[in-house]
Amino acid sequence: MSKAIMSNNIQGRKQLLSISLCVAITLFAGSSLAAGEQMAKLNSWRFYPDTKKLEINLSSGKTPQYFYLNEPPRLVVDIPDTQLGNVATQQKYTGSVQRVRVSQMSANVTRIVLDLAPGSAVDSEKVQLQPVSRKNTTRWVLRPAIIKVAAKPNNPQPANVNYLQLPSTLPPITGMQPFVSVPPLNANNQAPQASNFNNANSSNSPVPTLPNYPVIEFGQPLPKSR
Repeated sequence: MSKAIMSNNIQGRKQLLSISLCVAITLFAGSSLAAGEQMAKLNSWRFYPDTKKLEINLSSGKTPQYFYLNEPPRLVVDIPDTQLGNVATQQKYTGSVQRVRVSQMSANVTRIVLDLAPGSAVDSEKVQLQPVSRKNTTRWVLRPAIIKVAAKPNNPQPANVNYLQLPSTLPPITGMQPFVSVPPLNANNQAPQASNFNNANSSNSPVPTLPNYPVIEFGQPLPKSR
């Protein structure tokens, strides 16, 4: 192969490489420009405390998404492919919605949070997030459907529990005879003196005495009465 042919081949390869680089640079610049055009901007937002309505205005059509968190109660709206514009990032209110917060959640997601008051919640089946018209997806209206919920007791009682309430004191025992203490017989076969329980606490009452009876062995006849 001659030197002229080899030189032509080298120049052709250089031209192809240059063309490939130009095409790659053009495609990269075009994709970057397209990505920049796809990003929208949050131009403005407004919340109406009386109607609990939130209006969102974007520079280009995007579809926001929402979800609800209950501890603490708040409704979150994420707008994809959107950057935060020159808007207020926080506003406080009175009523069931106490505050609205706006932030750049990530590089391409703008987030709007509605902080609810204690005792308030959102009925997820009735939340409405719609564009002003089907042809205009740059303006959106959020109606959160806020409801009131009952406060939880600090010490709730268990439900459906049956239990027996016992009395704090037992009733007095009635109908029983007073207790009499009888000691064993002594060596002289004499019955000891018995003390009555009712008179045990009385020091001035006389102590009754019992007569002496003879001891009869088993099988012996009873003595005759005199």
